[in-house]
Amino acid sequence: MSLIFVSLSWLSYGQVGYGPELGIGISTLKFAPPTYPILYTSASVSPVISGKIGGMTDVPLNKNIYFQAGISFSRKGAVKSFSYNHNDSFNESVNQTLYISYFDLPLSVVYKTGMQGKGRFIAGIGATPSYIIGGHYKLQDIGHFNDTLFSFNENDKIVTGSTLSAFDIGVNLSAGYEFPTGLFFRLYGTFGINDIGIQTEIDKNRMWGISGGYILGKGRNINKDPDNLIDKTP
Repeated sequence: MSLIFVSLSWLSYGQVGYGPELGIGISTLKFAPPTYPILYTSASVSPVISGKIGGMTDVPLNKNIYFQAGISFSRKGAVKSFSYNHNDSFNESVNQTLYISYFDLPLSVVYKTGMQGKGRFIAGIGATPSYIIGGHYKLQDIGHFNDTLFSFNENDKIVTGSTLSAFDIGVNLSAGYEFPTGLFFRLYGTFGINDIGIQTEIDKNRMWGISGGYILGKGRNINKDPDNLIDKTP
């Protein structure tokens, strides 16, 4: 109840900022194939283009500390390449490209230098719970069985519980600059701590990029009357 009361108090006072945020970057996976019962002979991973789009709120806890919560849609994924031997006469090489669509709820504590209404450096840390809402994968499989070459290609939807686990949570880090107008840019990184791989395979999301956004709300513009700035000096 106390948290709700504080939140409503800030809303009524008009100090909560809000606005859109758009980001682009790369995404990959921390990938480790199972070691049993198949003998893997190689495993590697490379990134794919990723991005996010959504909105966020910016709640001041004091002059320099802010709480930010957002809702965004993101695309993550990676290219996984691995090979393994079933036995002396049966081996395969697999190349799998994953494009995963997520619904994210990033939550962060952000430190801002200086005063509101002036240019400020910003840095944040928090957590991002995520849930898979779609995506697809491309699979290319080439192998030999009893000296006979075989291959096949597959392009299909990601099925939670079969292809990957649906829920993920990661640690998010960010650093950037906020202009007096409320426009901001920041570098961001999200590092999954939850294994989304199925069975004994390990898959953990990794995402880096740069984002830009605009924070609206009372006292966000240096051209506002000084009495509207929460950080004004007496």
